[in-house]
Amino acid sequence: MANILETILKTVEQVQKKNKQSSREETADPSVFDLIREGVEQIKGKRNTSGTRGKSPKNVLDMIKDVVEKTRRKNKKDPDVATAPGSVFDKIKKKVEDKPKQEAQRGLKRIAEEYNLDISLIDPALVEDINLEYQDDMEALNKRYADAIFHFIKQSKRRK
Repeated sequence: MANILETILKTVEQVQKKNKQSSREETADPSVFDLIREGVEQIKGKRNTSGTRGKSPKNVLDMIKDVVEKTRRKNKKDPDVATAPGSVFDKIKKKVEDKPKQEAQRGLKRIAEEYNLDISLIDPALVEDINLEYQDDMEALNKRYADAIFHFIKQSKRRK
């Protein structure tokens, strides 16, 4: 978890730097980036306990996207801070969304190697479709395991 959070914090820094240097888009107020960083730091500093309160556990990547969207809405509503260009938020969200895609590509490549399959013979569009399906399947599997782990956590807390 720490790796993705560190990557997102670095991405926020990079997006802020590029936004400040850009002559094509309005420079976002630094407080916008501070809010995103604070939200990511909060995620970094706490354990996901939603499952112990009867709710399903939430994926860290979804939590980060929520932080970005909440910051976007807050920035839009705040009359004291100029509204940041949408591209600022979009670039950060894209980095978050790219993580599962990269993992799916690595997973498919690993499967092809383990079974000695030559995926270069398949149309690239079909490979992309397979990657997307693999990504969806892995997210569903991970969610099932997360739910099971939270179930066991809940049971262990009742015993204490």
